[in-house]
Amino acid sequence: MALNHHVLAKATTDAILQNFKSAIWKYNGDCGADFYRVGTSADFPSPDAAFYDPKNKKLASFEFKPATETKRGMLTGVGQSIAYLKNCDLAYLISPHIIDGFNMGEFLTDVYENQIGNKVPVGLILYDNNNPNNLTLAHNVDELSTSKAVHIHKPTADRFWAKHQDLPIAMFHLLLHYYYLKKVGMFEGDAFSACWNERMIPENILDDFVVKPVKDISGNIIGTLQTNKPLTFLEKIIPAIQKKEPRDQWSVKLRHAIDATYIGDNYYNSIRKNYVTFLKHIQVVDSEGCLTDSGFNLYHVGLSNGPTSKLFVDYFTREVLTVGHHLDLLLDIDSISQKYPDKDIDEVLTILETEYELKGYIKRNPKRIAGDESKTGFLKYEKILWQSLGLMDSKYNISWKRITEICSLPEL
Repeated sequence: MALNHHVLAKATTDAILQNFKSAIWKYNGDCGADFYRVGTSADFPSPDAAFYDPKNKKLASFEFKPATETKRGMLTGVGQSIAYLKNCDLAYLISPHIIDGFNMGEFLTDVYENQIGNKVPVGLILYDNNNPNNLTLAHNVDELSTSKAVHIHKPTADRFWAKHQDLPIAMFHLLLHYYYLKKVGMFEGDAFSACWNERMIPENILDDFVVKPVKDISGNIIGTLQTNKPLTFLEKIIPAIQKKEPRDQWSVKLRHAIDATYIGDNYYNSIRKNYVTFLKHIQVVDSEGCLTDSGFNLYHVGLSNGPTSKLFVDYFTREVLTVGHHLDLLLDIDSISQKYPDKDIDEVLTILETEYELKGYIKRNPKRIAGDESKTGFLKYEKILWQSLGLMDSKYNISWKRITEICSLPEL
């Protein structure tokens, strides 16, 4: 995905969300002001953007088409928006007015008004080719079926970007390796738990209580992102157990902490949630726990060149920026930094978090007071990731040159 394409898509969907939030636009009569932006799934078919209305419990999907799209591609977009209804409640096609000199806006408006009408809850949004913020709601979703019980659709992730939790890139590739092994039938069951039991947790941990570094598929020790120290698990859990529990309970408590079959809160499930959510959000793994086509292609880049090679890191970075929408975050950080040049990165992120809540880019926390410093370290791990990928320098200046190069990589 080219940088210009992503910037255009972001500008358009941002403007659409604000039109709903300000009640300039409404769907289903009087709904839309409670929309906030959420993540999208890797499951087929996968939309470009999604909003969720928690008040009315409605999920909306959006298919964005650039001005470089073909006329045939626009007809595909009509079909895509209808197909999205399998996993959402309403859907919109976002189209430029003009495609290759043809008045696509006029053509599609006629199709939606006269052929589609209110038969299915799909709408059409047109944008000015020269100004993506200049939008027209050409055909709205005026009615939603409430006459009979329907499946309740929920967002796949509350955050629209892939939330990062200190996952080293070589560890990311090791996880892809296990999803690949599952794909080719080397084992049945959950790929993450297989990696956990075989590679992430030492074999004799319940006997000697000694943590050991995790190694990649080549046998090299995986380093952490921020300090490059050997990646280990349980280094805090084991001392805590040994301090609180009698000796004969150490293995019992530790077994519970690492139990991959336990349903509930334990150490394993906390790690799994953070890592697997990230994998799903950048769409290398689908909701069924299977490797996607993009995950398969990315895995083989790391397999052929090494999980710490520049080529693998670059393609990993591209997926994070585009599919994971980290580019959206960086664009907004840059905008605030230019507006407030005297602010440091933490102050900028505090402003960003407040703006995101007010604009509906994240679900608003009713306990949060606008202007207060975030106590949860907003984008803490994302900052670490961006610096490790060369997207930010040590002073948190954004490297637009590298971002442009990454977004210009050829498709795998």
